[in-house]
Amino acid sequence: MPVGNLSKVIASSVLVVFLAACSSTGETTDATSSTQAAQAAQAAQAAQAAADAAALAESQALEEVQAEAAAQAAAEATEQAAQEAAQQAADEAAAVAQELAQQQQQAQDAAQALAHVIYFDFDQSTIKAEFRTALNGHAAYLSQNPTAKIVLEGHADERGTREYNIALGERRGNAVSRYLVVQGVSVDAIEVVSFGEERPVNAGHDSASWAENRRVEIRYINY
Repeated sequence: MPVGNLSKVIASSVLVVFLAACSSTGETTDATSSTQAAQAAQAAQAAQAAADAAALAESQALEEVQAEAAAQAAAEATEQAAQEAAQQAADEAAAVAQELAQQQQQAQDAAQALAHVIYFDFDQSTIKAEFRTALNGHAAYLSQNPTAKIVLEGHADERGTREYNIALGERRGNAVSRYLVVQGVSVDAIEVVSFGEERPVNAGHDSASWAENRRVEIRYINY
């Protein structure tokens, strides 16, 4: 039974007892009446005390319920805030990852757009000024992407002996490798091979054809 209803029942019982005592005064002596009145008064005081105690208990129970409800609300608010914070952190991390992926793709596209063939003068392994911009772009990409690897393939035209052209192709590949290392590229990211005169891109036997064959090709193993 709720505390409020209990206090009402007690008060009603006391009232009934008191009315019964009063109605019996005509049938008893004065002494008996006085005794009954005193008992009724005591019963009324006890009932009042019980009612007060019940009211106090009801108030305390209400306070406990309110405190529990407030704690539950605070816990739910904290949980909601934690979930929102976690979602925000996840969204921010996803945005950062997406931005990094876009930047990496842009860098890869830029590296692929650079010149991948470096040409040389006859019997020379000196890098021409016109190719430094492209090499600087490759160096920047390789420095920023440690997992990227390249192979420098050295070539020569058909003039000269096979052995000499193999060595010349290697010198040209090493010249490009040194340039990239000076720009900050790790030597571990570079491999040099020489094919000499064996893989011409132009099978002609004139100056224009030979100029196309004196080259170093930059091939990425992986971006």
